[in-house]
Amino acid sequence: MTGASFAQWRGSPNHYDGRLGLSVNHITLHIMVGRLSGTDSCFQRSSFQAASHYGVGGTGAVYQWVDEVNGSWADANWRSDCSGITIEHEGGMAGVPVTDAEVEASARLCADIARRYGWGVLWHDNSGNRCGNIVLHREVPGTDHFGCPDRCVNALPADRIINRANQILMGVDMALTNDDINKIAKAVTDSVWQYKNPRINGNRDAYNLLTNMPHDVMAYKNSQVVDRDVFGLITDLTGQVADLTDMVKTLAESKGADPD
Repeated sequence: MTGASFAQWRGSPNHYDGRLGLSVNHITLHIMVGRLSGTDSCFQRSSFQAASHYGVGGTGAVYQWVDEVNGSWADANWRSDCSGITIEHEGGMAGVPVTDAEVEASARLCADIARRYGWGVLWHDNSGNRCGNIVLHREVPGTDHFGCPDRCVNALPADRIINRANQILMGVDMALTNDDINKIAKAVTDSVWQYKNPRINGNRDAYNLLTNMPHDVMAYKNSQVVDRDVFGLITDLTGQVADLTDMVKTLAESKGADPD
């Protein structure tokens, strides 16, 4: 069985057999609108016809219902189901808050998944283009859960979980926040499209970084396929922030924009 070693196996019949030819490239975050015990009861019934890979409770307990080799029936979209790891969280209704213990357990789970799939950093693309390796359920095409997981009562603090997971992945002192990663990605990607033949004052490394970026970093806005090379690229960027800062400042000032 493939999954997080610290998760308690519960088992559900509600899943695909395998992943229909797709590979894992993202985590989808959900909110239960209830408690872990109730969700567990539902997911173990075949008549319920839904289950996620994992569930995180308010005490920090982590359940696993679906083996990671299989797609879960969770996202209301077969492609997202078969290319993602789905995580439900206790909360989402009055009287059922998302706790600190739950946030920590979810971050630990996300970091564990990231390590096993070779992702150096976790990132939710808040532009809505779904280029990140963290996706919110409401962003999945076809879903009718428009408040899931972060636009409901006692909502999931998704950025807080992502930021904490990156602290676990990279070390507290050096970790970038999800907002940092979005700013870096946007600055560099804007440079690619706005300056097709950039002159970067002899900075050959920065020039090569720009010109060699994959064409699909943010260009395929309607694509549901996220190239793992994009995540590798974002990881590499964390080691080149100083060079990129100078480059973006020069380009921004040349157009009269605020470099910050």
